[in-house]
Amino acid sequence: MFYHSLKIAFRTLWRHKFVAGINLFGLALGMAACLLILQYTSFEWSYDRFHVNSNQIYRLLLEKNPAEGLTEKSAKTEPELGTALKASFPEIKEVTRATPWIGGVVSTVGTNGPQQAFNESNLLFVDAAFLRLFSFPLIKGSAAALDEPNTVIITEQTAKKYFGEQNPLGKTLTLDNHNQGHHFKVTVRGICRDVPANSHLKFKFLVSRHVTGQEGGPHTWAGYTYVLIAPKTNVNALETQLHRFMQKYPGNQTGNQGNKQILSLQPLTSIHLYSNLADEVPGSGNGKTIWFLTVIAGFILLIAYVNYINLATAQATERAKEVGIRKVLGSQRSHLIRQFFLESFLLNLLSAAFALALVQVGWPWFSQVVGIPSSFSLEHPYLFGGAFLGILTVGALLSGLYPALVLSAYQPVQVLKGKLGQLKQGITLRQSLVVFQFVASVSLMTGTFTVYRQLQYMRSKDLGIDITQTLIIAAPQARRETLEQELAFYQKSSIFKTEISRYPGISGVTLTSNVPGIAIDWAPRYFSNANAPNSAAVNRPTMAVGPEFIDQFNLTVIAGDKISSEKAKQMTAREVAPIMLNEAAVRACGFASPEKAIGQTLFMRNGSGKNFKNEVVGVLRDFHQRSLKEAYTPLIFLISEDASSITHYALKVNSSDLSHTIAQIENTYRSLFPDSPFEHFFLDEFFNQQYQTDQQFGYIFGLFTGLAIFVACLGLFGLCLFTITQRTKEIGVRKVLGASVANIVSLLSRDFLKLVLVANVLAWPLAYWGMQTWLQNYSFRIPISAWLFVVPTLLVLGLALLTVSFQAIKAAIANPVEALRNE
Repeated sequence: MFYHSLKIAFRTLWRHKFVAGINLFGLALGMAACLLILQYTSFEWSYDRFHVNSNQIYRLLLEKNPAEGLTEKSAKTEPELGTALKASFPEIKEVTRATPWIGGVVSTVGTNGPQQAFNESNLLFVDAAFLRLFSFPLIKGSAAALDEPNTVIITEQTAKKYFGEQNPLGKTLTLDNHNQGHHFKVTVRGICRDVPANSHLKFKFLVSRHVTGQEGGPHTWAGYTYVLIAPKTNVNALETQLHRFMQKYPGNQTGNQGNKQILSLQPLTSIHLYSNLADEVPGSGNGKTIWFLTVIAGFILLIAYVNYINLATAQATERAKEVGIRKVLGSQRSHLIRQFFLESFLLNLLSAAFALALVQVGWPWFSQVVGIPSSFSLEHPYLFGGAFLGILTVGALLSGLYPALVLSAYQPVQVLKGKLGQLKQGITLRQSLVVFQFVASVSLMTGTFTVYRQLQYMRSKDLGIDITQTLIIAAPQARRETLEQELAFYQKSSIFKTEISRYPGISGVTLTSNVPGIAIDWAPRYFSNANAPNSAAVNRPTMAVGPEFIDQFNLTVIAGDKISSEKAKQMTAREVAPIMLNEAAVRACGFASPEKAIGQTLFMRNGSGKNFKNEVVGVLRDFHQRSLKEAYTPLIFLISEDASSITHYALKVNSSDLSHTIAQIENTYRSLFPDSPFEHFFLDEFFNQQYQTDQQFGYIFGLFTGLAIFVACLGLFGLCLFTITQRTKEIGVRKVLGASVANIVSLLSRDFLKLVLVANVLAWPLAYWGMQTWLQNYSFRIPISAWLFVVPTLLVLGLALLTVSFQAIKAAIANPVEALRNE
């Protein structure tokens, strides 16, 4: 019986191969698009779930209220807090801290080959509990080594990068960052597997927190604190206890007097997508974006299934006689329903096979576009496979349900007498489904326009700073331990700056401790009064820059004046450092206006309690230090020619013969700093890398919006074909009575275009809500203007008209005699 039904199903699909082809192709495209999007969203949701105890690991968050109305929620906590919590709460089974290094030069010591040196930033200072808490498997060595002083565990790729085929165990690395006073020598005691791409913590080096080479050291620095909670712990109740604990915790570690502080727990698996905090780990995703994409996947799949239902109900007239004859010959309604469900399932199965083939072919390209490793595989592929089969089965049942019930309900007497008419009962459903398809399509197209307009706005908006044709070179960070070494470096740096300034391809050189696009980690404590207590401190991001920085980057001075090299030297001789503020810093420091800030004194206190006097000499117009997602950063500029605190040389270069210019610079650099790595990048390209995630989202959104509209138009094409087939005789009669081609095309097109127009009107509020929600992620964003709705409306109407007109014109120019001969 099943074989007989299957044979009939294949014959039916072959007999109606054009319609079956439209359904097959549309469903396959919808399924393939849905699968690709779900692969991407699954990757984003999979972050940190590979850890064995991922559901029991939490990160400590500290909310500070340093002033009335000011709240700062930080991902970092003081170093001793975790240990104190473990001692106080039995629910906390394990604690570890991960302190990121600000970056510097890592180099080999005493290896057989040439010395290797690279600028590195993916380095964490940790203890052995880190590898007990997290599932980063070791290949060689023991996690216990991290409790020993001056030890390091490196990843596989790092081992090859620094030591090649040599055995890294027992080898020595140096970590240098002169600006921070870091000079650590560490011994390699282990190798771990490379960090998975779906880990929010990225590292190449795990260094013991107990290293020698600087007073204090990493064990005293604030960092990320993670805790392992006992199973079945009531996390909300534990957080309440943590609040009470913080009220009694000694103020000399985390509680400055007068500061209200609240401690909370953040699930490990939510950090990547749902964390926008101060001191956050770089590279976080966006949960809202992932949900948007998931909705798109659902819409595309729904549009494809709507096509199937529309075409199946439109086919009802053609299959009515088949149903009538089969009923006369004894078929029960249940037999017919099973037959139609079998056809639906067969078509879905063939579409699924085609979709999987499309995914297999498109995955390498798609993974490259969205930044997923092509080797990525789901942690539980059988669950994904089961979900896919479930969607396939449910889709086949639901898409086949209405056609099966409608077609099997025909009365054989009416059908065989030709009294079925035009099947009015399916018209309302088909019209509603067409409206739904185009509501989704217009909403997605409006969203695509918004995404691309926002990206264009961010990339083209005046940043308030000129970063074009700017070449950045990383400055040497080797530790200078004596005054002679410091003087020698200063002389070499001056020579380097003087030498490269003479090259015809370079029009300016300046020094800086930071560049736009990089978060400023140096945030000293500032006071308005030299005798102010520590509790009155305000941490402000600070950049040390050369006097040429203001002109070279074309910054606008709105109060006071720029400061020359001579003026800077004079003020330094008086033990007063000249500083400039931006407008955001003026407000943050409490000055009434930029003009009122000029001449004011701010004291900067270092870790030893020594005060440094700074005088405000000028105020700069705000510029974007980071991406336009973020508000203006309050910045303090320390004007100095002292090369000891710089991290970068910023060069203005001409666009002609860049390769020759860079080669000249490299030769000069290597001759003066032979032990330091030469690394460079162009600032505008580097700055725009901040928008990589947004660009990926734009690519995905645009690509699958196009697919959704194509699938919708494909269904509209098939539906139009059936409508014209049903009205063949009417078209013939109208042509005989004198109707023109234009009249016929207008007659056949306007009903469909009315539905598309209604869909556009319904889509506008939905699209507006989606746009508003997405744009809330950006501090600087485009206004929502009317053209964002009008252009998609016109485009969709044009596409629909083109789709319908193709079949309408073909029918209108056909010979009316042939139409009137039609039975």
